[in-house]
Amino acid sequence: MGKHHKRHSMKREEHAGIAIREVRPGYWVADFQRGGKRVRKAFKDLSDAKVWAEAKKTEIVNKGVEALNVSDKVRADALESMRLLEGTGVSIVDAVRDYLRRHPSTAGQTVSQTCDMYLVAMRNAGLRPLSIYDKEIKFNVLCDAMGTTPVAAVDEADVEQWALARGGSPVTIKAYTTVANSVLLFYRRGNRLKARGVGDEKAPETWDIQTVQKVLATAEKIAPDTVPALAVLFFAGLRPHEMLRLTWAQIDMQAGVIRLTGADTKTRTMRNVEIADNLRAWLTVYRSSGPVAPSPSRYRDQREAVMKASGVSAWPVDIARHTFATMHYNAHQNAAATMAQLGHFGNAQMFVKHYKGVPVTADEAAAYWKIKPNKSAQTTLQFKAAG
Repeated sequence: MGKHHKRHSMKREEHAGIAIREVRPGYWVADFQRGGKRVRKAFKDLSDAKVWAEAKKTEIVNKGVEALNVSDKVRADALESMRLLEGTGVSIVDAVRDYLRRHPSTAGQTVSQTCDMYLVAMRNAGLRPLSIYDKEIKFNVLCDAMGTTPVAAVDEADVEQWALARGGSPVTIKAYTTVANSVLLFYRRGNRLKARGVGDEKAPETWDIQTVQKVLATAEKIAPDTVPALAVLFFAGLRPHEMLRLTWAQIDMQAGVIRLTGADTKTRTMRNVEIADNLRAWLTVYRSSGPVAPSPSRYRDQREAVMKASGVSAWPVDIARHTFATMHYNAHQNAAATMAQLGHFGNAQMFVKHYKGVPVTADEAAAYWKIKPNKSAQTTLQFKAAG
């Protein structure tokens, strides 16, 4: 007789009516049958699997209630629509979208309204202010293009066409495509966010000292008129739109502060940002008049050139601000002081929770504030008014 191998015994739990099995140590699979199809997802942590199962249970219940609320007439209309579309390769959803494009006045929720509800849902869910801010910036761009369009009339192909027409680097195009598609998914879920796992708790993305030095050194060589703008991003923690509105008249070297007005800041409140010693060196070498940055379009073009020349493949959202916050907090160990520089008015414990996880040593933080310009750099720059 052949040898009999003992079958591996899997740990199995059931949560919210969904089976969760540990197929191997540290690898959990949750699955269930729905509409004759198997729905399955893998997780590294049992708690994440339970969060997903709970969300699926709510989704199934909601779908069930929706089905019960459908009248006989609506069911009959749906069957007749399927019969009329048979053989065309067009789905009922595609047919409805085409109708809404042709008759926008009959539609309900617009892209702009959906974006507003998305941001409210993010705030209610307690998501990070930086995550909300990033979404809001991209939503504004999306709504400028199709804010009054019925969201039901928009599909993924429309989003891709819009993002490509908008232009930018492949990374930028992908970022805007992803954000716009998230609006469509939010609408299709009944204006609900996707169930959250532990992913939102990851530390902010930052750059190390070597990358910051390389970017600034490259800018000094090939794009000197962007250097002051980059310096205030990395060493004053300004938001990109604050930097683009900043003028040299707002930089008080004698008092050692950058004076931001309510028109400059996201929160519409005045803020004074202290000028660190190394930032003073950058601003002294590149001192000029008028706007600190060139026009927004020139700044973007030159930043792309700097990225390419320095071998940086992507410029993550608020990477300079995140790097500043991390280095400032680790150098001073004072959350309130760092938050004041950034213009944050939230909970200090929440701030520390996000930034304490970034792996930066005290020596690295100290070295960051010693990054200074090339002494032979030009000292006079003239820009046209930004706009």
